[in-house]
Amino acid sequence: MPNNKVGDMWKHFFEKPKKAYNPYMVRLAEYPEYIMYDRSIMDSYKNRWTEYFGNDNPIYLEIGSGSGNFANGMCEKYPERNHMAIEIRFKRLHTSARKAKKIPLENVLFIQRKGEEILNFIGDEEIAGMYINFPEPWDHKPKNRVLQPSTIEMMRKIFRKGGKLFFKTDHDEYFESVLEFMKDIEGFEVVYQTTDLHNDPKNADNVMTEFESLFLHKHNKNINYLEIEKL
Repeated sequence: MPNNKVGDMWKHFFEKPKKAYNPYMVRLAEYPEYIMYDRSIMDSYKNRWTEYFGNDNPIYLEIGSGSGNFANGMCEKYPERNHMAIEIRFKRLHTSARKAKKIPLENVLFIQRKGEEILNFIGDEEIAGMYINFPEPWDHKPKNRVLQPSTIEMMRKIFRKGGKLFFKTDHDEYFESVLEFMKDIEGFEVVYQTTDLHNDPKNADNVMTEFESLFLHKHNKNINYLEIEKL
C-alpha cells in the first residue's frame, strides 16, 4: 500500500495501489508552478489555456519533451510564446521543472500525460504549433509511431489556421514515410524539408534536444527535418 508520503497521489497515475513507487512521482509536487499531473485540472482548462498562462500569446505543444532542454530553450528564445510540454516519465518531468525554475521561466508548463490523450485537454484551434523531436521509430511496429496520419487528423482539430508541425528525426525511413503519407492528406502542406538540418540554413534557429546534442552531434548523423502547415 502507499506510504504516508505518497498519500492519494498514486491515484493520478495508477488504477490500483502498488507495493513500490518511483520516488520522482512524489517529487512532482515540488514544482506546482511548472508541472501539472491532475487529469481533472488539465481537462478543465480545455478551450481556455490562455487563462492558465494569463495572456493571449500563441501556445506551442511538444510531445515527448524528455528532460526539458528543448522546451526550456525554446521558452528562453521565444518569451512571446507559451510552451506546453508533454512527458510521461516522472524523473524527466522533475528534471525539466528544476531547470525551468533555475532560469527562471514563466511561459512553460510540463504535463504528465500520454500524447494520445491530447484531445481530452486541448480544444479546437488552441495550438499555434507542435514539436515532435526524435520519437521512437518503431521499426517493426510502425503503427505505434507518434507521427502518422491519425496525428495529422488530431492536428486538424487543435491547430489554428497556419499552425505548423515541426518534426525532427535521425531515422531516414521514418522521415520518408511521413513525406509519403502526406501526399494523400488534404488541408495540410509540407512547407519545408531537409535531410541535413545541421548543414541547412534552418539550423540557425535550431534548439537542440538532449538526444541531438549528446549523441547525434558526436556521431555526425544527419538530421531530417520538416515543417507541415495547416492551410
